[in-house]
Amino acid sequence: MLDRFRYRLHFLMLACFGALLIAMAKLHFATNVSVTFALYGALHASALVIALRDHHPISRNCIFIAAAAGLSAMTLHVGIATAHWLGPGRGNVALYAALGLSAVTGAATYGVLIRVCGIYELTARALAVICLSCLLAAYAAIVTLAHFRFLGQWWLAVLWWYAFSGCLWYLDNHGSSGERTCSGRTPRPRI
Repeated sequence: MLDRFRYRLHFLMLACFGALLIAMAKLHFATNVSVTFALYGALHASALVIALRDHHPISRNCIFIAAAAGLSAMTLHVGIATAHWLGPGRGNVALYAALGLSAVTGAATYGVLIRVCGIYELTARALAVICLSCLLAAYAAIVTLAHFRFLGQWWLAVLWWYAFSGCLWYLDNHGSSGERTCSGRTPRPRI
């Protein structure tokens, strides 16, 4: 099966962007959290666009990257609103609920954006797998941040990136819906 992305290039770009985020954190380059989260979305979307096998018009790619940046910033605000709604008295429960909702909301809306922009036709089942993976990655980031404080907020973004992209790679290599018959063939679409 032909991959939709050049995955080696894509994961190399993610590693380079991760190194860039580390350098930016050390230099205190971006202090506005909304702008930082928008950058996270733009970087992942850029890595996807750069690694695409099929070429899309530059204008469409730019719109996709800008929309991904906006969705990422929006996702941050969903998490903040959730934390405020739950209130400070709930402690870690509020943090984990806000983080989980943000991770899932971000993955779902970004997956829909990817589909709408014609980059990858993700099924509902594929989106559910991606959302669960991004949720687990976000929780893994929080757990590791509790023990390794030198990791900054960039760690959350990088783990989320790899969870999302790892699912795309898996879906590309095991059928877009993830379903297979006993013989290993991808089933025909249901009408």
